[in-house]
Amino acid sequence: MPSTGPTSGSEKSTSTSKRSRVIVSQSKRGCVTCKARRVKCDEQRPLCQRCIQAGRLCGGYKDEIKSSSALQPALKFGVAADSHIERLSHLAVQVLSLDNNGRPLQQAGVWGCTFLQLSTQVDCVKAAAAAFGAAYELSLQNASVERSRSAWRYYGSAIAKLQSGLNNEIAGPESLALASMILACVEVISQHNENALVHFVGAVQILTKAYQGRRGTLSTDMLRTIQDELVRLDVLIGSYAIAQSPASMHLEFPPAAAGDDTFHDPELAIQAAISCLRQAYQFIDVAHRVRYTYPSWREQDVMMCQDQAEAVTQCRLVRKGLAALATKLQAQSSSATSTPRDSETLAELYALRTQLTAALIFLLCVHNPYETGYDEHEDLFRTIVSDAAASARLRRGSRRCALKRFTTRPGIVSPLFFVSMKCRDPPLRALATTMLREQGREGPADGQIMAAVGTRLAALEASTSVPSSPGAPLAACDIPEAHRIYGYGVEPVRLDEQGCRVVDVEFTRPELPLVERWGQLDYSSRENWVFWSEAIKI
Repeated sequence: MPSTGPTSGSEKSTSTSKRSRVIVSQSKRGCVTCKARRVKCDEQRPLCQRCIQAGRLCGGYKDEIKSSSALQPALKFGVAADSHIERLSHLAVQVLSLDNNGRPLQQAGVWGCTFLQLSTQVDCVKAAAAAFGAAYELSLQNASVERSRSAWRYYGSAIAKLQSGLNNEIAGPESLALASMILACVEVISQHNENALVHFVGAVQILTKAYQGRRGTLSTDMLRTIQDELVRLDVLIGSYAIAQSPASMHLEFPPAAAGDDTFHDPELAIQAAISCLRQAYQFIDVAHRVRYTYPSWREQDVMMCQDQAEAVTQCRLVRKGLAALATKLQAQSSSATSTPRDSETLAELYALRTQLTAALIFLLCVHNPYETGYDEHEDLFRTIVSDAAASARLRRGSRRCALKRFTTRPGIVSPLFFVSMKCRDPPLRALATTMLREQGREGPADGQIMAAVGTRLAALEASTSVPSSPGAPLAACDIPEAHRIYGYGVEPVRLDEQGCRVVDVEFTRPELPLVERWGQLDYSSRENWVFWSEAIKI
């Protein structure tokens, strides 16, 4: 116990000297992690070597004005794709991790310090980054077959290094999971979405094994960060696939509750929206499998009806909360203290609302096998278009960058395509398609490709329909159920003989209309459906 009595001068001097020996002088310009640990930082840029050598996650530098020259290489597009691994990995850093000022996009996220640190420290992550850089460079230009093969060699090298890391345990689970996620992004940007799902599942399995076995020295903050980003990647893949048939969801993490305080904080609101989307996609995936099995599975499965009602309620709750928060932020964005980041956050909230509204429509119609069921939700389709317009307008006002960002956060392309595919109101459908043409690439979804597919789909349905009264414009009710297209599939983009971009699209409709033979034919069997392909120029 410490003494409460008076202390002599010599004792006080001794005590002071002892305390001074344990205090380490700190640099005012040190990294976030060293400052928090109250230790001296070596101030190496872009990441502190002291943190890297100790296996800690370096938090970067808050007072960074310009990014390190190491993160600003000369990105010479047009040179041979196999020229330098360093150049391609730096390109991946520029596209995935840095904003227009060269600062990390998500300081605490996967594509912030975690990716920057592991891509310079771990071979399999660096190889995966180079593969992403090569695939990204190819996506910017009409590359030759030889050039494509050259670029895909980096992908093969990354696969080999990842496999070696798995077999020999020479890399930690956080590095292996991140490498798998990067390879999933390579497949996404190349529009090989089934392969992307395979890599995604691989990352989930690596993470699950790490939590179960607790092998090696685990960096809990890195694993948690990667887990959160996997949820976002899960939603990205699901949001794209929902226009066709929802992809299987493989993450089993507890959902985030949407409490009273959630919609006062943008980041909490975004997390709640992503969690809500995941739950909605999980239900849609299960319900869609039996959509054509029963006249109405509401009569077959009471529990499924309850799950549907809960998913619909949650979607409506989160949509309402996002709308209130967006209104509040919209008022603040007009103030003098508004920042570009505020506009970006607001644009993301509107984009998430489009995703939630598309999911809500699907939830409301998933038990109904008839396409005419979508006609009851024109107001919701209109909301998707208006929210997408608000999001696009805010993003147009932000600072442009020479490099298009790749993000795993959901955007507006797939909801707009959902409108162009499922909304049969001609003016609204045409407006959504026009907006698609103005959009670029969002993850696996390409606005130009989706607009071309939506235009052709609308033309096929309109060509076999006539207005209800002579001289009147075509309305949604004038497109019969038997003439509607139920689904589609898109192959990766190819070049035709003239060098133009072309996609092969496979359309689907029942061989015999549901309205005529429902209950007599098994429409859950593929043999009772018609599939035909068309080459569509972009």
